[in-house]
Amino acid sequence: MNNNENTISEPTPSFPEQARDRIQKGDRIITTMGMEILLVESGMAKVSMKIRDDHLNAANMCHGGAIFCLADVAFALACNSFGYISVGLEIAANYLRPAFIGETLTAEAVMLHSGKQTGVYTVKVTSDNGKNIAFFKATSFRLPDEYLTGKK
Repeated sequence: MNNNENTISEPTPSFPEQARDRIQKGDRIITTMGMEILLVESGMAKVSMKIRDDHLNAANMCHGGAIFCLADVAFALACNSFGYISVGLEIAANYLRPAFIGETLTAEAVMLHSGKQTGVYTVKVTSDNGKNIAFFKATSFRLPDEYLTGKK
């Protein structure tokens, strides 16, 4: 019997798991804002955040920037779930209704299209009572390998 036949190797994580691990460890805004990654699959992700006092604007509503951060993290997870590094190229936001302290928001990013270098995603943000809070359309850009190896 060959020694290799008796070797048990650790399973290799899938691309969505790799993206989740890399972004969870490296994206400090997740911890700062109190976000929780709920799901990462190929081309989609869900992230939640309970609205805290430090998320509020001067009108005592959740700041649009906090909602944007939540949507952007879901978008990042979804567009990085294929095994290559992608960054945001453009994000358009529509804020539909306010959210308030104590509510939990969930952002769900879903891929609509993937090309050679760009992808198009939608991100829907809802409250824990099922209300639509915001809607985003986002475009990703796949970084060439030269960026990853430091040659550019």
